Amino acid sequence: MAAEFDNNILSGLLKTGIEISIGAASKSLEMVSNPAKSISEVVSSVSSMLTVPEETGPGLPDKAQALAGVWLKQGLSLMAELQAAGEKITKGK
Repeated sequence: MAAEFDNNILSGLLKTGIEISIGAASKSLEMVSNPAKSISEVVSSVSSMLTVPEETGPGLPDKAQALAGVWLKQGLSLMAELQAAGEKITKGK
């Protein structure tokens, strides 16, 4: 039973990794096809990652934790977006 459980986890991780990779390749090709739009999207994403949220406390540790939270949120949303794009391609939708 443990081996079956491990195989399910590994196959799920492999599937997710492939979907994210395919989604990233697709997003890269999309960005290359429209560079002006892509540059503005990248600049706005980077500026939002460097902006400390207003409700952050006054201390440096508070600001660092808030920025880490922003980066984590951006990273997770990017991974979800890439995985969704990869799923569309792998399932032929």
